[in-house]
Amino acid sequence: MKQLERERQMIQILEAIQAYGNVSQAAEALFMTQPTVSKIIRNQEKQYGISFLDRTEHPLKLTYAGEFYLDRVRKLVADYQTMTHDLNNFADNRVGRLTIGVNQSLAQVVLPAVLPEFHRRYPQIQVQLSEKTSATMEEEVLNQELDLYVGITPAYNERLHYQRLYTDGGALLLPKQWAIEHVPEEQLDISPLINGKDFVVETERTGFQRIVNSYLTKYNVRPNIVLRTANITTAMSLTAGGMGATIAPQSALTPELLARTQVIKLTPTALQCDIAIVYNNQNEPTKQAQSFIDLATRIFETTHEERD
Repeated sequence: MKQLERERQMIQILEAIQAYGNVSQAAEALFMTQPTVSKIIRNQEKQYGISFLDRTEHPLKLTYAGEFYLDRVRKLVADYQTMTHDLNNFADNRVGRLTIGVNQSLAQVVLPAVLPEFHRRYPQIQVQLSEKTSATMEEEVLNQELDLYVGITPAYNERLHYQRLYTDGGALLLPKQWAIEHVPEEQLDISPLINGKDFVVETERTGFQRIVNSYLTKYNVRPNIVLRTANITTAMSLTAGGMGATIAPQSALTPELLARTQVIKLTPTALQCDIAIVYNNQNEPTKQAQSFIDLATRIFETTHEERD
């Protein structure tokens, strides 16, 4: 650091000599004494084994080595200032990388609400997304391969921390082709509607399917499971195509799905889940991750307060 300060001082001295042509006037312009300036120049010349000034010329001029030194040391100081600025940005959470895991259905709900604003605030933070099952993302967060993931609780693990964003309900989607009349808007027990009928579900490793399985067991619902998929969005699309019924989070329902399926909301006491940001409980989140968590929490608190 002291060396860098000396180089900065040399820039000022050599620039002043270029401007005034002699050491005395340069020293006066820098509010220094002539002997002090001469000593500083001599010390630097001795350190590098070269002459910065052509003392045979009047007014004084820089030697070729002096010009080369001045040019390079300016760049050196500028690079250091840039590095310092960038490191401060890292410290202030303005630069870095954030890896987020999310399943596709939640990606359509959570990410459009948060990521554009996050990018506006932190444009130099590189965001990487990973769309996998909840179980896989839990493992990757624990292994520090992901900073966090947006998932459905209560898939509780004491090594993970769950920051709730909002509470979601469930909905039964029926193919339009089934043409069920007098479909209720909300129902507690759907067994009369789907027992023995074709049903599409997610794989067992997804957080939402764990909740669906509990619901099916509790109310003794026994559909004919014809397909398991790792993606609830695929399940909903297959229902819209007529393959079978499915249960999906209410927040994942799009206008297109509503137009192509019959939808029955499940009574909240029957099926409900929390959407949460999940991160490793054993380590403090990175500043980038914490900023995302704080922003997402505020956005969904505001959104749900407005709805209420």
